[in-house]
Amino acid sequence: MSVRSVALAAVLIAAAATGPGLAAAEQQATVSEDSFPLHADEQQVVTGETTLEPGTEMTVRIKSANASNPFLSQRQVRVQPNGTFVAQFDMSHMPANISYELSAHVDGDTLFERTETIAPCDGDCTDTVPETATPKQTDDGENTVTVSQGDTAEIPVSMTDGGTKTLSVGSEATNYRINATVSDDDSDGEVLVLFDTAVAGTEGATLRVADDGDSLTVTESEPDLPSTLDPAAYPYRVFDGQSTDGTPTVGRLIIEANGTANEQFEVEESADFGLEEPVVKGRQGETARIHVVLATADAATISIGSPEINYEINATVRDGNGDARVALLFDTTAAGHDEPTLETAADADAVAVESGSEVALDSQLDAGTYDLSLYRGTEMDGRPDTVGTLLITDGNTTSTDASSDGVDSVTGETSAPQQSQAGDLGISAGALAVGGILAIVGVGICLRSVMN
Repeated sequence: MSVRSVALAAVLIAAAATGPGLAAAEQQATVSEDSFPLHADEQQVVTGETTLEPGTEMTVRIKSANASNPFLSQRQVRVQPNGTFVAQFDMSHMPANISYELSAHVDGDTLFERTETIAPCDGDCTDTVPETATPKQTDDGENTVTVSQGDTAEIPVSMTDGGTKTLSVGSEATNYRINATVSDDDSDGEVLVLFDTAVAGTEGATLRVADDGDSLTVTESEPDLPSTLDPAAYPYRVFDGQSTDGTPTVGRLIIEANGTANEQFEVEESADFGLEEPVVKGRQGETARIHVVLATADAATISIGSPEINYEINATVRDGNGDARVALLFDTTAAGHDEPTLETAADADAVAVESGSEVALDSQLDAGTYDLSLYRGTEMDGRPDTVGTLLITDGNTTSTDASSDGVDSVTGETSAPQQSQAGDLGISAGALAVGGILAIVGVGICLRSVMN
């Protein structure tokens, strides 16, 4: 198979809605026709370009179009400084000649969606990952500051007209922003602001001035980060006065990747918040095991099923043994009845079912697919941080004799901790292949990226 070029000739597909800070006309993306076909082989690459702001995180997803051969793989990628995106997939465990849906999403909006067929691989079908060149300074006067991840960038702020100015680094689209006012106290016409990428998102001083004769005051604190600030292009803006009103002078802070940066950044947990497997398989009459990675979150709320399929249960899980994970046990026999449907595999972990959230059943849970939606914290507000699928296959057990008690839901209570079972964390993130059902684990949806 020939190496795909990064030519981005494609059909433009506009998004139907707008995300935070982006106009409707900007929510557009193209997928390169050179990305197709995708083969049943390792390292399949999807490329494209977008009008989204560089550094914007987007999700590229491959999902089976046929429920009889379910699979799901997704990658969190960031828009590169030149406006392109690159997503890698391992499709070696996916069946050939099967239809799939390729889509991209940002802030809950779908940028594009198309249906294709996985091509069989008859030889070397491995794609080459294109390199992204760092853009040069533009001709329109835009300032570009480039720094290696973990180092300190120097952002010059012109003060020739005197007074005080406001510097804003980052944006909602990049999920990082910090604002500060700067003053040219020594009246030399410039303030050189130092941006320390190694301490960004920590308790350290991210911004400071290079000259003791100048001053800087942070006016909008940055968000807490679990690791070193991601390599990407971050916009910065300079406003006159002490607010972000008016027309700013704009520039870009380009942070280039440095493989050793994260080694020096101390974090309690390196795994991302989300589901370890995007497709969890269970069998009627048995217990399915759903692995939840809490990472730095205190709690997570999971929703299984939906009102549309006439079964749903919502619960909050908490880690009690300090491993930042919870192995959640879903009893298909107890689902919809008075017995506890959800329990934890480890003694110290806990699960609390939301009262009245479980739909009552007068027979055993039907075989089929059930949505998994995971939220950070104890509330199910907005869109979920991670989504997945619980696949229940036909079992050899007979239907439960329990009948409906005449109510529409089962009252959920906090389940008593259960004894640990060996291997409760033995399923690693990877391919899940049981009984011909193949699932490729994507990078969890929290939301933090992965492919830069």
